[in-house]
Amino acid sequence: MLQHMRSTWNGLNRARRERVQTEVEAAKARQAEVKAFWDQHKIIVKEQWANRTGGRGKTMVADIPDVAKQWYPNNNARPEEVSATAQRHDEAHPYLWQCPLGLGHKPWVALPKDRVQAGAGCPACRQLIRLTDIPTLADQYRGPVPKSQMNYAAHERVSWVCRTWAVTRETGTWHPVEHRFEAAVKERALQGDGCRVCAGYVIDDTNSLHTWFPEIADGLDDPDIDPSQLPTSQHNVSRKQIAGNEPGGVYATLPWRCRHGHRWKATILNRVQGGDCPQCSRAGISKEQVRLVAELSGLMKLVQPELPDSRLPDGLPNFASHQITVPPQYKPKHWRYKAVEVDAVFQIEGGIRIGVEYDGSYHHSIKRRDRQQYETEKSKILVTAGLLNLLVHVRRGDLPALKVPEGLTVPVPERSTPYQQACAVAAAIQDRFPDSVPALDDYLTRGVAQVQDQADAYIIATWGELRPPRRKPERTKVRRPRKLKETPPHQYSLLTPISTPYRNPNRYTEIVRDYRCVCGNLHPFTAVQAQVTSGNTRSCGCLRDQTKQRQRFVVSRAETQAVRDWARLRGIETGGNGRLSARITASYRLSEAGRLDALGADGLLEDLRVQHWAQLNGQKLGARGRVVSEAWLAYATDCLAQDEMDDGSAEQQPPHKMVQGDLFELIE
Repeated sequence: MLQHMRSTWNGLNRARRERVQTEVEAAKARQAEVKAFWDQHKIIVKEQWANRTGGRGKTMVADIPDVAKQWYPNNNARPEEVSATAQRHDEAHPYLWQCPLGLGHKPWVALPKDRVQAGAGCPACRQLIRLTDIPTLADQYRGPVPKSQMNYAAHERVSWVCRTWAVTRETGTWHPVEHRFEAAVKERALQGDGCRVCAGYVIDDTNSLHTWFPEIADGLDDPDIDPSQLPTSQHNVSRKQIAGNEPGGVYATLPWRCRHGHRWKATILNRVQGGDCPQCSRAGISKEQVRLVAELSGLMKLVQPELPDSRLPDGLPNFASHQITVPPQYKPKHWRYKAVEVDAVFQIEGGIRIGVEYDGSYHHSIKRRDRQQYETEKSKILVTAGLLNLLVHVRRGDLPALKVPEGLTVPVPERSTPYQQACAVAAAIQDRFPDSVPALDDYLTRGVAQVQDQADAYIIATWGELRPPRRKPERTKVRRPRKLKETPPHQYSLLTPISTPYRNPNRYTEIVRDYRCVCGNLHPFTAVQAQVTSGNTRSCGCLRDQTKQRQRFVVSRAETQAVRDWARLRGIETGGNGRLSARITASYRLSEAGRLDALGADGLLEDLRVQHWAQLNGQKLGARGRVVSEAWLAYATDCLAQDEMDDGSAEQQPPHKMVQGDLFELIE
């Protein structure tokens, strides 16, 4: 957002600068026309003076026509009465003259001799361009002198106001603001300087460090510095602020303090671009390096860095890298490094100091950056200067070996574990310095890593987590909408499709379709195509309305209680309160009538038997062939009626066959 706002401000400044240049050029063109007029006027007046007919003291102003035309009418005398060479220095008020160009200039005072012999013209025309002739700057001008009297090339520093837009950091919305600053009129009109706040030379609430990076501003370690007056991109001290005896290129560093209490100096630009506390920084340190150093610390004495890390709990070793300062006499001329980084330093018997460098296959590959010369020079310089006795380079993967006598290259496979790497490094040191790693044999016998718990604790204390969460790969190609397939309605559905399937605009994952219902509803009915195909949606709602209006079977309260008692004795779940299942009620009636042969092993009617009976007798079934409540009770009634007919205890009745004539009763 900050970069976008700066780009917008730069664009507005550029547009204003172009308008100012256009307006200044137009004003200069008018000034050139006026100057050409007065130059020609001077030539004509001198010719008229040279061609005069009267003597030196007898020529009047009226004898010079071009000068007489400019005589002010309110003068005390007429041009015929005033000598063309009159000086009249003794008078308090010389003669007045009026500008013939009609530019609204006030009459000015001048002696006739100066007008005739020197060809002097209107003094206001010599400084014709005023700030009002540059509307873009006149709109921003807030100086004490009226803009109509301010020359466009004046050197005075005056106040200006730039009306523009700024972004709110929290919401990202734009709002109108006014930038107030001071600048010389000449700098703005002739040099094209724009708004100094938009350009970043003046700091206010719209572009300060405190506004855009409050967390960085809170890290300032100097109470006398106001972060609301600091820019967001300062890196070098300006040449005006550098003393005369200092060279250029001085960094504008400020004191900082991190949340762990570490203090350091850095520029604002370095902080804004991601520079953090160097002691807390994990730059140049990998988790694989930490695990290797942790394993080697169990075999050799680890030399910890001088600066402690307050993030680490008590008793946990510091596996960070070392910053070793090289004496100037050993540093090559082409080196620009103040210190040399070594991943780890160990001390073995005899006071021998061994440095370990973990060279990963990515950062140390030749394709990324050729570091072989630097690594070779570093090994040679550290050993020659007496800072280390040996520098071991652990080269991972297919990195080439370093050919340097002062160093030792230990290649390890790309997929090797910390235990395998530690074994290879310790064995190489043991070969170079015999009996220097006495615990190596026992370590090899165990066959597993020993100090990974400390490595995990260090990684959690510095990184905050052992492993970063896996990122879901972003889709590189635009997803093409698949072609929607038309599916027919369910066989018992009352809906007929009248459109092709399309996606629900409110729920993109749903595929809907327009249907017409056979009930006679004239309005199209939109439903999810999958629900219509499966039979969950079979009508426009008319079946539901008819079901609500249909009279349900009635079971008395006494029979309901009897059914509950019967089901409880047989271990059949009935629920606490409410309506009983029609299946349980029908099973109770058959059981009480002695028709146990019609019941299943669980003491209830079987679904398949009742479903088969319903299909033979035209009894309606529910969706996907489910047995509805009426079918259970009708089956029980039919069975009892058949028994009565067989026993001859009841009158002959035609076979009970329920055929529904209504279309809506055939399909629920």
